[in-house]
Amino acid sequence: MTLPTDSLQFSSTINGIWSAALIEELWRLGVRHCCLAPGSRSAPLAFALAAHHGMTRHIHFDERGLGFFALGIAKATNEPVAIVTTSGTAVANLYPAVVEAHQSGVPLVVISADRPPELIDCGANQAIDQLGIFGAYTGARLDLPPPEQTISLRWLLSSIDQAFARAHGLPLHINCMFREPLYPHQSDGIGDKDVYWSATGQWQDSGKPYTEYVLPTLPQLPEVRQWQGFAEGRGLIVVGRVPFGSDVMAIVALAEHLGWPLLADVQSQLHGHPAAVVHAELLLASDTGEALYRQADHLLQIGGYLTSKRLDQFITSHHWQDYWMIDPAPRRVDTAQRQHVRLVGDIGAICQRLLPACEHLKPQQEWPDAFHHQARMIRQHLGRKPVQLDEQWLGASLAELLPAKCSVFLGNSLPIRMVQMFSVGHLPRVFANRGASGIDGLIATAAGCATGDQQPMVLLIGDVSFFHDLNSLQLARQNKKPLVIVLVNNDGGGIFHITTKGCRGDALRVANDYFVTPHGLNAEHAAALFGIDYCAPQSVKEFTAQFNRAFIRGGCTLIEVITPSGQGAACIEQAVNGVKVL
Repeated sequence: MTLPTDSLQFSSTINGIWSAALIEELWRLGVRHCCLAPGSRSAPLAFALAAHHGMTRHIHFDERGLGFFALGIAKATNEPVAIVTTSGTAVANLYPAVVEAHQSGVPLVVISADRPPELIDCGANQAIDQLGIFGAYTGARLDLPPPEQTISLRWLLSSIDQAFARAHGLPLHINCMFREPLYPHQSDGIGDKDVYWSATGQWQDSGKPYTEYVLPTLPQLPEVRQWQGFAEGRGLIVVGRVPFGSDVMAIVALAEHLGWPLLADVQSQLHGHPAAVVHAELLLASDTGEALYRQADHLLQIGGYLTSKRLDQFITSHHWQDYWMIDPAPRRVDTAQRQHVRLVGDIGAICQRLLPACEHLKPQQEWPDAFHHQARMIRQHLGRKPVQLDEQWLGASLAELLPAKCSVFLGNSLPIRMVQMFSVGHLPRVFANRGASGIDGLIATAAGCATGDQQPMVLLIGDVSFFHDLNSLQLARQNKKPLVIVLVNNDGGGIFHITTKGCRGDALRVANDYFVTPHGLNAEHAAALFGIDYCAPQSVKEFTAQFNRAFIRGGCTLIEVITPSGQGAACIEQAVNGVKVL
């Protein structure tokens, strides 16, 4: 049998046997990383995980951060990642990460230990109703009964495979009810375990999942005539979130064949690419640029969850003769409810298959050239601003500062908007949590992305997000490759200076106390607590020197940039007002 003895060494109880089978089957289904938080009820799973011959294990004391860390690994590897927790509120702490994974289409496998039915709703310790705890935010769930010898392992394995297939790239929740004993040295009176295992002999020898589900991979494309009719219009290609590792050059080739302007979101892996229109959001804020946008009658959107609210609102309000979308998942990503055709599947593969039908087209180069010309004027206008270490400079300069093959994780609220609006350098390796766009778990997710990507990583994060996820510095400090955290400390939620603009008198006081929430903190002692290198540069020259040094030094470095409250919002307002008449 191919199951190595170390994978079975702790399966002396029925709980241990089921746990060993579960972990092994997940391995065969493609799970290579498992994240574990300590707990007693999950002991059978922990021992099975510890004994497995291939699984990479990650241990953290905070389930909330652990969930986001797993999310980051899954984002970077494009593979499902498992999470093991004990029962009770430990499971509930995973909820934010599961929500983000669902919205982002990231495959997490949550394996929660649970009390048996007789200990639920009777006052037993650490026992809550965990069935369906994640509601609609899983692709599938599997509620396992307490392990018993009367239940065949064939049922267990085939149930795991079926649930995994139903999840289809979305989170899967497997809830495992365990009766005591929980530890392998404690006897549960099980009979001949070899006889129990023997029913799965063929599975053990095969090295494959018990049941293999063959799912279709190539999407069905529209008729050539329908696509050619769409392609002959005057259109825009708007590229939103594209999964890391996608064939984005197929998007560039499609834009060139169509002769349509390419407008790339910062999550697209194409932001700042020579083929993409720079400052696309500020272009829409200018009178001339908006007039160009309004000449388009066809829209091809590739990927959803746009960072730019201004662009999303334009797409919602503009009258499109045809609006098509290419996206990896069938979920609706259409805030205007205006899309006519959705092509679901691998983005690069779909674009490649559409290219031959574009051969007859004669692209009108003056159409995208008009966008590029106006964008260059905006770039020249922004270049007149004095160089100083502030949020705008960080957003504009980050791409040029990155070393080769360095990834970047962009925090929500102001950081990602600053890069989206001001950066012109190519950002080909971008991660973000823009499914639910929360500020929670950003350090943990970035640390997970760095672990999965195995390349240098920069995290650009705001102060409220940073302090919200402080426990996850324990995960960040474990990185061997450079992980540089650039913390923008503007003493509160800087984004609310934009959203509450116009408040006066008592309303302004409420906006400051209830929304901006100034805290008066800095991160120097937090860095010392977790043993992380720290600096707080005062100038562009000093920041650049410290930034470059962090990559030479390796490990985790925290660079804190302290800016006046409200300055970032003022930079955006000045830029929008300045380009309006260009």
